[in-house]
Amino acid sequence: MILIIMNIKTTFFLKQFYNNFLSHNAGEEKAQITIDYVTGMSIFLLTVAFVFQFMYGLFTPFQSSSDEITLASDRVSTILLDRLLAADRSGASSVVDQGKLHYFNNTKLNYSNKTTYKNTLDELGLYSSEIIFEMNLSVARLNGTIMNQSGPELPEKLDVGQTRRLVLILNSSTGYNESAYILVRVW
Repeated sequence: MILIIMNIKTTFFLKQFYNNFLSHNAGEEKAQITIDYVTGMSIFLLTVAFVFQFMYGLFTPFQSSSDEITLASDRVSTILLDRLLAADRSGASSVVDQGKLHYFNNTKLNYSNKTTYKNTLDELGLYSSEIIFEMNLSVARLNGTIMNQSGPELPEKLDVGQTRRLVLILNSSTGYNESAYILVRVW
C-alpha cells in the first residue's frame, strides 16, 4: 500500500513537472530567439572581420618593397664593413679603418659628383638596369651625435631600409680608436 501511494505521488510529481517544463520551456524559446540571433550575428561578423584581416595580410608583401630594401641595406653594410672599409690587419669583422671611411664618405659617396656616386652604387650592387637604389651612409657616436653623413638626403615619403652596425673606428698610424655606429640607409 505504501508503495502504491509513493508510486502515485511520484507519477503526479512527474506529470506536474512535465507540464510545467513544457509550458515554461515554450516561453523561453521565444525569449531565446533574440539571444540566438545576437550570438549568431556576432560569430558571423567576427568571421567576416577575420577573413578581411587575413586577406589584407596576403596582399601586403606585394604593396611594399620594405623586405627588399632591408635586404639591400644589410647586404651593403656587410660589403662595406667586411671588404671596403675593413682595417687591414685587424682580424675582426667590425673594425673599420678611419682613412678608408673618410675616403669613402668624402669621395666615393659624394652626391655632388654623380658619376662617382653611381659607380659606387654599382660597386655595392645598388645600381642596375632593373632597379636603382639610393644610399645614405651615416657615422654616429654612441650618444647619437652624427660624426659624418654622406649621400643624398633621406626621403620623407618612401620606405627606407636601415641597418645599424656597431663598429670600432681605428686609425692605424696613430692608434686612435673610437666606437661608433655606422648607419646604412637604402631606398
